[in-house]
Amino acid sequence: MRRRTRARLKVRKAVRQSLGVPRNAWVSVHWDVIAGILGGMFMGMIFPFITRVARNELGATQTMLAILSAAPFLGNLIAPIWAQHMEGKAKMPFVLGSIVPSRLLLVGMIWISTPMPFVLMLSALQLMGAFSSPAYTSLMKDIYPDHARGRLMGYVRVGAQIAAFLAAQAAGRLLDAGYSYRFIFPIAGIIGVFSVIAFAKVRTLPGVQQVSEPKPVRSSPMQAWRESLELLRLPTGYRWFAASVTVYGFGNLMAGPLYALYQVDVIKVTNTDLATLSNVASMSSIVGAFVWGRLVDHYGAAKSVLWSIYCIVGVGICYLFGGSMPLLIVASILSGFGFAGVELAYMASILRYAERGKAAQYQALHSLLLGIRGVTAPALGLYLVQYTGYKAIFIGTLILMIAGTFFQRHAVRVELRETERA
Repeated sequence: MRRRTRARLKVRKAVRQSLGVPRNAWVSVHWDVIAGILGGMFMGMIFPFITRVARNELGATQTMLAILSAAPFLGNLIAPIWAQHMEGKAKMPFVLGSIVPSRLLLVGMIWISTPMPFVLMLSALQLMGAFSSPAYTSLMKDIYPDHARGRLMGYVRVGAQIAAFLAAQAAGRLLDAGYSYRFIFPIAGIIGVFSVIAFAKVRTLPGVQQVSEPKPVRSSPMQAWRESLELLRLPTGYRWFAASVTVYGFGNLMAGPLYALYQVDVIKVTNTDLATLSNVASMSSIVGAFVWGRLVDHYGAAKSVLWSIYCIVGVGICYLFGGSMPLLIVASILSGFGFAGVELAYMASILRYAERGKAAQYQALHSLLLGIRGVTAPALGLYLVQYTGYKAIFIGTLILMIAGTFFQRHAVRVELRETERA
């Protein structure tokens, strides 16, 4: 028995050292990877099929689909209020309190067979899930050391992306074989709950104080939004990062829904083509999750954000000048790789700029800005394309995204100056 224990410890040490996992973060990485794999299965079994089930099987209207699309962004708008309530308190209960009930809702999908309840249930799932973002970001600062955070988060994303890809393939085959979403979605919800239970086992780094003196909560939503926006007055590179995210992100969200319509209306892609593009993007995102984590740790968050935005700008260029499947494949490669970088580098940037104990507030502002973009940009793009055509919108959104890179380049310069002073 002792020999087996020693052998397991040696194997664990070898794995930890080969992956560059600090000893004080091993337990958190272990449980976070498990949570990521289960969470990836949850997402892969549901999100690729929501629109198809709502539209083709249940006959959801355009208005219903619009509600479904807006739900996560509405949740982001509420994030500052949620962050204000968690200030000075342990963050894990806020993660559990928003995600567990939202995923348990899916058990009720067994009884859903009409479009409006389907849309409302999945809208509630996404809206409630968005509440956890400030608390989750704050926990990332508490469980992983600064010098290795990007790499460790990258490992979690690799596991999640692979699990999501395999789960989507399996769920798609089951749906095509005649199994109902009323069977698959509840199972996915239960798996999603187990992912949160696994995440609850992560440990904060030694010396990190999870709970301080709670501050009195102001009930006014306007006060919460105002306090979040006041972070932009701080004399750091954060406001340049926020400007970059806002300008680039508006252009990207404005163009995003139009890319899918352009594929169908102009290029006339087949179902096989769509499957190919989805698989290429998934494989690229898996590679990206591994690569970007190391880039963040080695070159810093600001540069990684800039490079990931360059990838998404490349997607816009492909659609502006492309009318063929090969260019769409290039766009899918850039999209999968670039968005993997955006996800990791954005969070790393927020944690880089936030003072100790303020990560939730910085993430809340990021979520607020995302919510504003998400509610307005896609709708504006879909409205304008009726009058201007695709190419004009693609030019306009590409200009916005390129403008965002100039703001981010300034954020890089500010970070370099601050590093030199330190």
